[in-house]
Amino acid sequence: MNMLKYTAIMVLVILVLTGCGLQMERYQGQTSRDDVENMGMNDKVTVDTQNPRSIKNVGNTWGLKQDRQMIKDAVAQMEGVEVRRVILEASQVWVSVDVDNEEDMSKEEKEQMQEKIKQTIFKAVPRYNIHVKIK
Repeated sequence: MNMLKYTAIMVLVILVLTGCGLQMERYQGQTSRDDVENMGMNDKVTVDTQNPRSIKNVGNTWGLKQDRQMIKDAVAQMEGVEVRRVILEASQVWVSVDVDNEEDMSKEEKEQMQEKIKQTIFKAVPRYNIHVKIK
């Protein structure tokens, strides 16, 4: 009887230890709510926005005046070309220009002129996808 009690206790201890071990493996690797909320937070936590166009950071980026002016200055150096409008939106820039003797130009000549204007703008401000329209 003593041996039966001893065996029963040993089996019970083994089952409890095995059960705890399985339970630990099952929960290993799970994250808490704090872990999820803090994932990827390498920057200092702030309530302010980090948008460069926010009213607190008006400075040189507001309205991208400098890029618009560089585009106008670059095209102004081309003979017979005058900028009418520059529209900047994200990575796109649309430039409308007047060209002297536009009526006398063939379709191929207009395309060549558009490409030449695109290259001039790209040299001045290379970070945009450039669209040129000759009016």
